[in-house]
Amino acid sequence: MSKTTRSKDEINDVKNGILDEALKLLRDEGYEKLSMYKLGKSTNMTAANLYNYYKNKDQLIIAIQKKTFELLYNELVAATENETDSLQKVRNIILALVHFGKSNPNYYDLMFNRRIPQTSDYAGTPEEDLSRDEYQSSIRNLNLVIDIGKEIISAHPELEGIDAEFHFFKIFSELHGLLSLYNSGILKEIVGDPDQLINNMIEDFFTSYLTTIVQ
Repeated sequence: MSKTTRSKDEINDVKNGILDEALKLLRDEGYEKLSMYKLGKSTNMTAANLYNYYKNKDQLIIAIQKKTFELLYNELVAATENETDSLQKVRNIILALVHFGKSNPNYYDLMFNRRIPQTSDYAGTPEEDLSRDEYQSSIRNLNLVIDIGKEIISAHPELEGIDAEFHFFKIFSELHGLLSLYNSGILKEIVGDPDQLINNMIEDFFTSYLTTIVQ
């Protein structure tokens, strides 16, 4: 008996189910434990069957990255969409990013710490289009934040000439260092209450840096 050919929607449903399971494995066990073999066991599929939907691990990782950046983007939008004050939007974004990083350490690790192939590495390969699509998904996060920075600059003529992108990377670099120390467990070893320390540092950072550039 010949196999029934799946419709495009059915194939997408299977791929989304595989991706959801891969995200669970990544969230719970980290990048090192993510394998097509373990994913096959978790989805009751053979590794060979998985390759019918994701032709290689590169395609799977690209899909995972796209999904995790979409999850972050949704949190950033939710944190800012009902806020009219630009400075408060920045505060909300900082809090949302920290919450995302602390709540999803393995996602965060893959998104910002792992040296995995980037879009430029896939140029001229079969994964080029998939990677470019993932890049567009991730870059939305950067554009959202920079647009808010431009709102602040537009509302304060004295800030004309300020480079919003530069200040974004300055802020993100400091937050990234803080999150990396937290997720590695180092903060827990050297301070009594790492969560309170992070809250205090965010507040100090906001009042000492962000508010001063608009005064």
